[in-house]
Amino acid sequence: MLNRLRWTSAAALLACMAGTAGAQAVISNGTIRMGVNALGHLNTGSAPQITGTTVVGLRLITAAGDYESTADGCLCEGWGVGTRVGGVVTSSGWANEASGNSNLTGESFSNTASTATSTVRLSAGASLRVTHTYKPSAVPNLYEVEVKITNFGATDIADVVYRRVMDWDISPTQFNENVRISGWPAANLIGSGSNGFLSSKPLDVSGGCIIGGVCNGNFETVTGDDRGSFFDFSFGALTAGSSRTFTTFYGAAPTLDGLLSSLGAVGAEIYTAAWCAGAGGAGATKCNGKAGPAVFGYGFKGVGGAPPPELGGVVPEPSTYALMATGLIGLVGISRRRRNNA
Repeated sequence: MLNRLRWTSAAALLACMAGTAGAQAVISNGTIRMGVNALGHLNTGSAPQITGTTVVGLRLITAAGDYESTADGCLCEGWGVGTRVGGVVTSSGWANEASGNSNLTGESFSNTASTATSTVRLSAGASLRVTHTYKPSAVPNLYEVEVKITNFGATDIADVVYRRVMDWDISPTQFNENVRISGWPAANLIGSGSNGFLSSKPLDVSGGCIIGGVCNGNFETVTGDDRGSFFDFSFGALTAGSSRTFTTFYGAAPTLDGLLSSLGAVGAEIYTAAWCAGAGGAGATKCNGKAGPAVFGYGFKGVGGAPPPELGGVVPEPSTYALMATGLIGLVGISRRRRNNA
């Protein structure tokens, strides 16, 4: 079990909550509830849930109450964007309530009861603008998030990179989850793992890229631990004045099968799923793993992949499995510590 004691100090809690001031919104489609910050990342606002924090990240709404997935303990959900030359990130900006915000200037933020739109740009360096548009999906158990990256400058950019990271803390047994990552290989996917405590800076794996799982490949953990997920993408060249758009999906369902059915219905190509692994309590708060009471996930579409078989895709050819195996060569040792962001 990972050591969570540092989050008990007042200083760490203040550092973790920094950045929640200003524009923010708690939005809902009646099934999913999300807390969206002005810079486009999650974990803000306040609302009661089954156990733990009142901060809103990503929740499943049930008759028994809300089940939370990202807001207990470390508020580590976030995203980052950057440029890359020769495999090295040369200019970047990111947003994360725990590891902090860097080199981003907010341009606009608006919301309704069920939608939120954030537009930011890099404060210095490359002329990149990023818009995250949160809106209900046609599938009730998902929220659709359109991500649009624009080169608003006069110079072409050779390679644009993007990261999304989240620490899964799923009630009622926060800090004890099993995680699945599926969808390798995909043309734009260049990194992934179950370490949700990394910063949101693209391609940063200074804390180790895994926690009890596989680095840069498909896997499912079989013993509970305090895990998350991160994904790094490379979208290649972005000419002056042009944009790259892809779609992501945050969601939850009472069962893993229900979540996978929802992700399959929207054509997700890559996804992470997470469910509680602890013994849980009695009655409505009992933890039943893949059968609930809440299973959470995050998916990507438009990133050069194809839906995996469990989402209704075709079984990969043997040559594809060889590519997957190549991705596993980069396996690194298990990281069992939280990043100290206080």
